[in-house]
Amino acid sequence: MNILISGGAGFIGYHLACKFLKENHQVTLIDNLKKTGSDNELNNLIKNKNIKLIELNLEDYESLKTLSEDFEIIIHLAAILGVQNVLNNSFKVLDSNVKMLSNMLTLAKKQNKLNKFLFTSTSEVYAGTLEKSMLEIPTPENSEILLPDLNLPRTSYMLSKIYGEAMCISSGLPIINIRPHNIYGPRMGFSHVIPQIIKRVIETKSGGNLGVYSPNHTRVFCYIDDAVSLISKLIFEYDCRNITLNLGNDSPEIKIKELVKKIISKMGRLDISLHDLPDTQGSPKRRVPNIDLLNKATNVTKRISIEDGLEKTIEWYLHFLNCKN
Repeated sequence: MNILISGGAGFIGYHLACKFLKENHQVTLIDNLKKTGSDNELNNLIKNKNIKLIELNLEDYESLKTLSEDFEIIIHLAAILGVQNVLNNSFKVLDSNVKMLSNMLTLAKKQNKLNKFLFTSTSEVYAGTLEKSMLEIPTPENSEILLPDLNLPRTSYMLSKIYGEAMCISSGLPIINIRPHNIYGPRMGFSHVIPQIIKRVIETKSGGNLGVYSPNHTRVFCYIDDAVSLISKLIFEYDCRNITLNLGNDSPEIKIKELVKKIISKMGRLDISLHDLPDTQGSPKRRVPNIDLLNKATNVTKRISIEDGLEKTIEWYLHFLNCKN
């Protein structure tokens, strides 16, 4: 199939492209490269004759007019994200994320044989309901969505995504909305919890002390290989349109402090001692999706364990940081 991935140079986009190439699909990546730039892995990927990377601004529809009208699958990953970025640029988050999606939906409507349009929403859509202690955990997709305080900058990202879901459903296109929950793995940058911990462990001197933010908050993590396999199954094997699904795991639920302990153990840094730091502002105390609908749609229940996923991720980051140095 002929596949278009926006934000294709990013974490999930790169790994999806790798999987699709193994399955002999034609893949076009579009990205402004402001967040990721280019790296050896991306450069090696685009050497493949079945893949093309186009640098363009998704907020400018004129630049999208140069693209083909023969895409069968469109995956929209591009967004302004990252907690600090959202806190510092809340208006930009709202404005840009909605513009990019609107332009991608317009492009999608011009395709001659579109089969699926997949939009990546966020687990943050449940934040307001959790804040008001009304959220069922594990959290099903049909949970009531309550808005957090609109004065909080962090709310902007959630709003851009829940509005995006509504835009997709109203578009008349064959839509799948996914709400990713703590996807992790190689090549995800350093703005997420697991690579941040790995980097901080490396930077901690022998016998040193490491502070843990939000130590008793809990998460369930999903390794990137599982995430892209599930997305692939939804696209190619699931015959449904206008569906919204959580993407991730429902176990094991782990405290952030316990996650840090696992990482320092796997990195052979048991010389490090830990101390608790305050909870990160706006961080939910628990985040666990109900994935019954996902499992039914994909017929997949087995996942890579947190132990194996952490080992693969740590190995990649150690190699990456050693190469940089």
